[in-house]
Amino acid sequence: MFIIFGTRGLKHTVKDSTVLNNSCPNCNNGNLVNKLYRRWFTLFFIPVIPLDEIDRFYECENCNSAYNENIKSVLQRSEKEINENKERVRRIYAKALIGSMTHMSMIDGDFAPEEEREIMDAMESFPEQKDSLMELFKEVKAHGNRDNRVFDLLNDARNEMSAEALINVLAQAAVVLLADGSIEKEEETLMKEYLIACGLPKDFYQQLLDKLKKKEVAVV
Repeated sequence: MFIIFGTRGLKHTVKDSTVLNNSCPNCNNGNLVNKLYRRWFTLFFIPVIPLDEIDRFYECENCNSAYNENIKSVLQRSEKEINENKERVRRIYAKALIGSMTHMSMIDGDFAPEEEREIMDAMESFPEQKDSLMELFKEVKAHGNRDNRVFDLLNDARNEMSAEALINVLAQAAVVLLADGSIEKEEETLMKEYLIACGLPKDFYQQLLDKLKKKEVAVV
């Protein structure tokens, strides 16, 4: 008899935490609910033993946007400061997304036209940053991860965003890997390196794939 065991992260609602009603900076009327990611030991793919807590964050019930727990202090600021914070995080999100998408497209040595179209489509979600994102795209396409450029962008995102938002970035970026129909071994390895760069366990790879398959990705 084969025994199949492993670990995976699961998202839970923190039941004793206050809901931040009508507070989502993204959709303006969604309730923010406190969530946590906890890693579980699994037996035959069933979670049986809770392990370490990975991250706590707030997630919008309406648009699924995710925020660091410091969103509580951000919401106490003026409307101008809230909007400035939102735009700053959005810029970080966009750069991490386009940088990682471009790098992923190059990892197998074949930058396919389908992959470039996915990147251009992603840029359309950030029209206010189009010029700077195009420069980043050209830089990474020409030089890859030279001077640790892509991993630095992911590290910037790690400092500002929740685990859920980081997984959203990587899941959205991974769309380019499916442009040719499958994820190759070197591409899977790169995705796990990205998870580590974001401060997440590499066994969160399955959560990333689940989001990618279900298309449960919210743009900041």
